[in-house]
Amino acid sequence: MRLALTKSLYLKQTIATLMLAIVLSVVLSCLQAYETLKNEPARIEQELQSVLSLVEQPLAQALFRLDRPFAQQQAESLLYHPAIHRVVLLDEEGNVFAQANALRLAPNISDSLSERLLPGELSISRQLYFSDIEVQLGKILVNLDRSYLVDEIVRFNSQFFIQNLVKDILLASLISLVFYGLVTRPVKQLTWSIAHLGGRDMVSLPSSFDRVHKEDELGKLKTTFNQLLSRLTSAMSALERSHQHSKAMIDHAADGILVVDHNNKITLTNGAIEKLTSLTSQELMSRPLSELHGDNLWLPLDELLTEMPVDGVMTVETTFSPETTPIPVEIRIAKYLVQDEPEMVLLVRDLSERKEAQQRINRLSYYDSLTRLPNRSLVVDRLQKSMNGLASDETGALIMLDLDRFKTINDSLGHNVGDQLLIEVVDSILPSVPADMTFARMGGDEFAFLWGSMGGGEGDRNAHVLNFVQQVLNECAKAKWVAGHELHVTASIGVSFFDGSEESPATVLRQADTALYRAKEVGRNTFAFFQDDMQAISDKRLSREKSLHRALSKNEFEVYYQPQNDDQGHIIGAEALLRWNDPDDGFISPDEFISVAEEIGLIHDIGRFVFQESARQVAQWRKEGIWKDDWRISINVSPIQFLHPNLVPDITDALEKSGLPASAVDLEITENMLMSDLELALSKMAQIRALGIHLSIDDFGTGYSSLKYLKELPINRLKIDQSFVRDLIDDPNDRAIVLAVIAMAKALGVNVLAEGVETQAHFDHLKAMECFTYQGYFFGRPCPAIQFAELCRNPFKVV
Repeated sequence: MRLALTKSLYLKQTIATLMLAIVLSVVLSCLQAYETLKNEPARIEQELQSVLSLVEQPLAQALFRLDRPFAQQQAESLLYHPAIHRVVLLDEEGNVFAQANALRLAPNISDSLSERLLPGELSISRQLYFSDIEVQLGKILVNLDRSYLVDEIVRFNSQFFIQNLVKDILLASLISLVFYGLVTRPVKQLTWSIAHLGGRDMVSLPSSFDRVHKEDELGKLKTTFNQLLSRLTSAMSALERSHQHSKAMIDHAADGILVVDHNNKITLTNGAIEKLTSLTSQELMSRPLSELHGDNLWLPLDELLTEMPVDGVMTVETTFSPETTPIPVEIRIAKYLVQDEPEMVLLVRDLSERKEAQQRINRLSYYDSLTRLPNRSLVVDRLQKSMNGLASDETGALIMLDLDRFKTINDSLGHNVGDQLLIEVVDSILPSVPADMTFARMGGDEFAFLWGSMGGGEGDRNAHVLNFVQQVLNECAKAKWVAGHELHVTASIGVSFFDGSEESPATVLRQADTALYRAKEVGRNTFAFFQDDMQAISDKRLSREKSLHRALSKNEFEVYYQPQNDDQGHIIGAEALLRWNDPDDGFISPDEFISVAEEIGLIHDIGRFVFQESARQVAQWRKEGIWKDDWRISINVSPIQFLHPNLVPDITDALEKSGLPASAVDLEITENMLMSDLELALSKMAQIRALGIHLSIDDFGTGYSSLKYLKELPINRLKIDQSFVRDLIDDPNDRAIVLAVIAMAKALGVNVLAEGVETQAHFDHLKAMECFTYQGYFFGRPCPAIQFAELCRNPFKVV
């Protein structure tokens, strides 16, 4: 029985339910009995009060008439109530008028127990009055039978207890049956189905189970188990599929796969390794790794694998040597543990295609991807071969070409336009290149022409080179149409001859570069032959580049100010001029370092410094009252800086930080910057004018621009170059040019300012020509900010 109770959920539930029902029944019956005992006296009193109401008037009349027999009769009538055992009728003086006692039967419960259950006096009294008159006639006393009352309470509560106990037991039994039908039986069905699942994929139960328990916990338990079973089935299927995939991947992998055990014997192979070794899987299985054919790697590799740590990885290259051509292979080896036994996998990759690809890459590495020309590596290689193969009476030539101001176009229009321009330049030059010459791109916008061997005398060689160089310069100077832009570029060329006695190709390259820099220094769009004294110049240039970087980082630059005056000598503004006081070389002219800064890409940072410093200083002078509101500060802008995308943002930033109004700024640009791309230049000038800044053309008349463009420019002033003013008095041509510029400015409605006014005679002649604004030593030299402020306080006076 005890074993059954420990196994049967239904029996456990039934017994527990019955025990709980009995306990609850006893507890409720006890509570009910307590309430009955507590309320019984009050109930009896209420009941007897009703009985007394019936005899109240008769007893009052008996007292009024002093009719004792009638009073005795009425008192005895009250004894018919089983709860009353004595009745006493008292007159108005408290004397007994009549009384009656009931016969007392033997009680079922002892008096002491009755006293405990119903403690206190059990009696009822009532005053008797004459009808309609409030005259007290006496009173009636009624004593209750305590034993009878206790017997009645016990009898009533015993019946109630038995009824409740039977009811609770029946209810518990019904609940157990319902629980069996709702829970125990379905659980047994579910357990049995799970235990007899067999090969089915899902738990199968009668339709009544699903209908009744679809939404309850048992239905969810079944669903959950089916889901778990489905996942388990899917996992097993995935595991099987993974195993099949792994097997297929190994069998069909492009790389050969060898798995060897701790004795370095082959335990697994694939088809790729069979092709590499020309051995079948059966021939390879259980074969020692050291017996594979190839070079002498396998025997020492066998020992190396034995010493290789677990989880170690290494890669080696060797060859397989089947009956056909030897095959280069790369082997990646990994060592790991399988059930505490070391095992290794060797991934063997055929390197034949990679080796061929590397050879193709090596060939491609000698050619430029953009222009398809030979690159620097090939030029150096051919230069070395030419130097080694020259006869005693032969000479070679290396010609270096660099496009002038190409960086300006590249920065302003983008690298795509720059690349297309390079292709256009190459296509225009190619027809002029002799068949025995190597035309190569050295990088960026730098190209080289290698003439490996030139016979004849020095004069003939120079003539050939000069003729070729001139053709190249002419082709480069022609306008190029790229992406809707008409672009004008020129080239600088450096030529270096070699006879094979030079130290290395690097020496010849350095000499050609030196000649190239010399061509740029003398004005670009030209060429130069290398001479021995050029190396010192080249070294000086390199030193200058380093010094410029240092000067910018250490704030060695300073802005000077040169006054601009009217015909009365009054200051109308100033031009900001950059000065550099090098710690080693002293003051260096801007003509010496501006072009270098442009080529090495520092001109943007230097130009930004000039604009920020000038705007800050002038804004300060305006606050101090030194600089008048109608004066303007003239700031030069390099062509490369002008076309840079950040020019306008840099100007806006400088004005915002300094608080200087845009109307106080006059931006000076040169004619040359308009030639590279007029459309872009006009767009940039319009943006600058939109800020409220004035525009001037500096050094007017010295550039290459056509006068037909002048009317399209949104300018405020022309500045006559000092080269025309210097000889104005003695040279009639310069005088005619100055008069023409002044007349043209008047016709266009723009102002004109003459630079280089150094003497009273210059001033008088210009004023007679109706030029009324000037700049030059006659009014003041460029000076630091402190001296210029003093000059403003004590202005120049015209005599």
